[in-house]
Amino acid sequence: MKNQIIQALIIQYSSGGIYVFGVVIWNESVMLSAITGCIACLVPNTYQSIRMLKQVDNNNAVQWLAYAYRSEIVKWLMTGMIFVLAFTANYEWNPIVLFAGYILIHITSWFVPLVLKGN
Repeated sequence: MKNQIIQALIIQYSSGGIYVFGVVIWNESVMLSAITGCIACLVPNTYQSIRMLKQVDNNNAVQWLAYAYRSEIVKWLMTGMIFVLAFTANYEWNPIVLFAGYILIHITSWFVPLVLKGN
């Protein structure tokens, strides 16, 4: 289980890196929007993964589920805070590139279990 969580994070970070690299090749001026979009999903996912790694050996289903819900709530609060900070900054964001990065990482996290199914 621990290896799968770490592999999932590696796949998500790799997807973000490839996306940012592709965006930089396409148009260097929107690089910060791409990075911020990816970070808005990667940082909360990393937080939640680290928190859940601490509970891998917990066999009490009620405690584990309560812990999962709390970490999910904090994850969404972190995402919201990152977007609030981004949009209150005095910077011209490209919202399409920013949200494309966020959505890419988010969708990647949905499909990672299919990739890691055999591991």
